[in-house]
Amino acid sequence: NLGPEGKVFGLQDLFAHGFDTTDDNRRRTGCTTGRHANKFYTLRLEHRQGGPMAQHRGEERILIFRSDVRAAIAKIIFSSALPERSKSSGVESQATHYSTAHAKIHVLDVKSQYRGRDLGGLLFSEAITSIKSKYCNDYSYDEGEEAGSETTSGPIKSNVCIKQKQVYNVECMLDAEEDAARHGKLVSFYKHLGCRVKSLKRVQYVNNNDSETYRKVPMQIVLHPPKTTSPSKQECARMRRRKFSHLVSSKGSFLPVQLIGSLGKLSVCSHASEQNMKLDWLVTETPDGIQFYTTLGHILFATLSGTVSVLYPGDQDNEDNSDLDNDAKALKQWTHFVPCHISDEDGTEGNDRSQSDSSRSLWLLRTCHGTFLTADSLRQKLSCTRLPSFWQANGANHSLVCTSDTPPRRHHYRKCWKFQTYDYVSSMRSRFLNFSLGRTTLIEALGLIHAFPAHPFHSLSSDEPIPDSSPDSAPSLRTLCFFMAEIAREDGLPDWVQLVALFHELGEAVKILDPSNTGVMAESIYDWTISSRSRVVGCKIPQRATFSEFRHLNMDEEDSRYNSDSGAYQANCGLENVLLKWSGCEYMYYLLRHNNASLPEEAFAMLRYFLLGDWHEHFEYSYLTNADDEDMLPFIQEFDALRRSVRLKCVDCDDLTDERCGFLWDSHYANIAAKYNCDHVFNW
Repeated sequence: NLGPEGKVFGLQDLFAHGFDTTDDNRRRTGCTTGRHANKFYTLRLEHRQGGPMAQHRGEERILIFRSDVRAAIAKIIFSSALPERSKSSGVESQATHYSTAHAKIHVLDVKSQYRGRDLGGLLFSEAITSIKSKYCNDYSYDEGEEAGSETTSGPIKSNVCIKQKQVYNVECMLDAEEDAARHGKLVSFYKHLGCRVKSLKRVQYVNNNDSETYRKVPMQIVLHPPKTTSPSKQECARMRRRKFSHLVSSKGSFLPVQLIGSLGKLSVCSHASEQNMKLDWLVTETPDGIQFYTTLGHILFATLSGTVSVLYPGDQDNEDNSDLDNDAKALKQWTHFVPCHISDEDGTEGNDRSQSDSSRSLWLLRTCHGTFLTADSLRQKLSCTRLPSFWQANGANHSLVCTSDTPPRRHHYRKCWKFQTYDYVSSMRSRFLNFSLGRTTLIEALGLIHAFPAHPFHSLSSDEPIPDSSPDSAPSLRTLCFFMAEIAREDGLPDWVQLVALFHELGEAVKILDPSNTGVMAESIYDWTISSRSRVVGCKIPQRATFSEFRHLNMDEEDSRYNSDSGAYQANCGLENVLLKWSGCEYMYYLLRHNNASLPEEAFAMLRYFLLGDWHEHFEYSYLTNADDEDMLPFIQEFDALRRSVRLKCVDCDDLTDERCGFLWDSHYANIAAKYNCDHVFNW
């Protein structure tokens, strides 16, 4: 799965859909603020030492730049110095090994529009790493080969580039300067990064001539060299530290991202402590895929055992962390995830794809082991699975969301948008509402839909095991109908609700009753009989409509007869007088009326409108509804909620046998069908 130039997909392929770079698109979306508004960009770090702007001895700066802006968007300024040498001799004393170097954070600033992604934590972490590398690491590299050299492959030799050097403790000072609006926030921020408040120092209150009073809280963090161990273990730890440096040194341009699951921000397990942590992420691209780092210096990797965890710089000194003893090249491969794009087209349509299609398109993130990055739906943490698990990339807010959406569902809705126009629905009504397909009873129709799955768009979720049993054991559509009717019965709902629950999916039987037309079309082009979210055709479609990114495929969008609020209808004419998307449930509504079913009006309303979520969930179409519709609304909402809960419960249930379905019909539902004149042979 490669990009248009035969390369692995990169950051712009993943996230560019959230940015409109043309002037027309910016004017249309209203994103015209600033020269760089809504333009795709990446970030990069730049480390500078000294220079004419330096105001402190040993000053260093780490800055973050946008790829399209010359000025820095964030910076940290710090300085450090060695302790003074002993004046009693010309050489360092024995105690110098335990001396303390001093450092200070002078400035940490992130421009307001870039806050909320922990870029301040990234800068602080980079500064601390630089200070530790300078004073706390007990080795350095020869100029001929650096730790991050891309030529490094295979086991790293211990006698190539390591040189012993003096080490120190480091006392790093800083002031948390915060105004009244952020009282305690900066102190908490620095505490999270490992700092502590200096107890013997007084808090100062200052005024910066901007009418605000600030308090400066003295804080510090103390850095220590690695613990001294036996020579062999010390050498092993050095190798691990070098390998970790090799992993993180390749970080170039990056984007700050959020990894999101169904319940919010995802956690990840620490490789050393097995502690679950919620972290802020940076994603960067390489020729081999993308890599995930955290703002605090972790790097994400997938192991051979199928687990996903993060390595932290401190993990390299853990003697039990044997993964860092692996081949350096193999270890680096473990940190790569290859983006694989899942097309919204399935080969049955022409090339009518628009950039707006990709706003919620699906991606796989494949590891070098052939597994896929996913989110454990129960524990809301990152993990790996042998089954495909889908992600949606949002460039507007820089997020990767692990979704339960599947390619078959997107394909279906894409075709819904393309085919379901006012003229299409009118033609389908003319064709099917003369009810000339044949004659059969409703219980016989229940037998026909046993051939169809209860969940036509279902793809095994990432944390489900691959079933050993036959796919035939998955619940059928008939099982779903009986299951829903039985739950309605257990809940004490009226018998006519139970009957609607049992019959509401019978529209799919048309594929068998009309095999040469509907059946063939369902297999090769578009299956209109499948229940999916509905909408009114012939008028303006709500912006929140399901899979609205495909709306450009619908010809009615550009037709002045159908793109106004009321469109082809009179204002407040009532939903009974509008055309809905043609579906199996819409067909069943008219089938029951045509065959003189004596169900109450609430039953007919539930059957026809429970899929019209834009109305009963979000209260759209107020310019079409009337008082009768409002009276029916509570019944429709309750039926839709029942169906949603039943579909979730029915995912893992066993398929009902013919004998069980026959028993349920004969013992209970046959009498209800007779009561409401639904027990005779129907014209289809």
